[in-house]
Amino acid sequence: MKSITEKLASGLSNSVFPGAVLLIAHKGKIIYHQAAGVTTKSSQEKKELNCATYFDLASLTKPLVTAAAVAVLLDKNELSLKDVVSQYLPGVSGPVKNQMTLFHLLNHCAGLPAWKAYYKNIIEEDQKRPGFLGSDAAKKAVFKLAQNETLIAAPGEKSLYSDIGFILLQEIIEIISGTSLDQFFSQQIASSVSTPLESFFRPIAQKPDHFENIHFAPTEDVDWRGGVIEGLVHDHNAFVLGGVAGHAGLFSTAAGVYQLVGLWQDALDQNKNSVLFDPQIARLFTTRQIGERSPAGSSWALGWDTPSCSPDGLRISSSGQFFSANSFGHLGFTGTSIWVDPENKLTVIFLSHRVHPDANNNAIRRFRPELHDIIFKEVIHG
Repeated sequence: MKSITEKLASGLSNSVFPGAVLLIAHKGKIIYHQAAGVTTKSSQEKKELNCATYFDLASLTKPLVTAAAVAVLLDKNELSLKDVVSQYLPGVSGPVKNQMTLFHLLNHCAGLPAWKAYYKNIIEEDQKRPGFLGSDAAKKAVFKLAQNETLIAAPGEKSLYSDIGFILLQEIIEIISGTSLDQFFSQQIASSVSTPLESFFRPIAQKPDHFENIHFAPTEDVDWRGGVIEGLVHDHNAFVLGGVAGHAGLFSTAAGVYQLVGLWQDALDQNKNSVLFDPQIARLFTTRQIGERSPAGSSWALGWDTPSCSPDGLRISSSGQFFSANSFGHLGFTGTSIWVDPENKLTVIFLSHRVHPDANNNAIRRFRPELHDIIFKEVIHG
């Protein structure tokens, strides 16, 4: 594994990230689990990062929580992927919006924009009404903004990655289940893990002393958030949603992510120990969707992504050149990623905080596929 360790070290020396944890599993066994670097670049507060460090997973929340929650409800016949969104959210109305289904939201082809700065509306309102931020009223206000969002394409017409679609999925999950997304995660998903789960949401209303013994990797330095963000969700829309959102908000160690990915793998392997959802559902959610409901050229499954290629067929995926076509994974803005290759029984979980202290550091785009190529050569070809 020397070449893998050297690649991690190069990420540090080339300032790709301040620190990272890499976990590699092959044939159901963890064969590499190492940390590199520091939690913060501050010379006064510099601490060595370790495998027990919790990272802001950012958009890994989408497949690990939100898609998993939809899969659980689908398994219980409490919803259908063909259900139109307006069935649950009457505010999503209009001759075009009425065509939007749960499938479209999960497949990132609902026609919604990628992102909007909803948090600015909440911050502005909080200045008028101190205490508004973090309240149920603020959460409802964000949901309303998402429902009223103007489409930039008709549902099913284009593949457009969207946080907003997963905010809508959060509201639908909460309506159907009658509980908040973090409670659903705790009661319906985390409870399926056989050992104590190293993953959780961090509601902003929760007292800080509840997390005083947790080792967090800090993220960006943001003035209006009071400086360097540590132990609270980095994504601003997720922050004004109270720290719990369908598109971001989950914190975890690499081992915790592996526990959650294991629920999907158990279902795919038809492992009798898996109690989360049916293998057919797991296969559906982790397979690239091709057909009438999914736009041509899309790499998206349902909540999960698959290796993408350029129009001329060249692999341009963050999983590198060698992961099989039936692999599935996802990226997180903060510098996190999951890639699973069922064909080669290889799982790679890479957690970094490349956004610390500046989110404009994009060196990870080149580093990540190179890392996965080295891992594949070492573990599979080796």
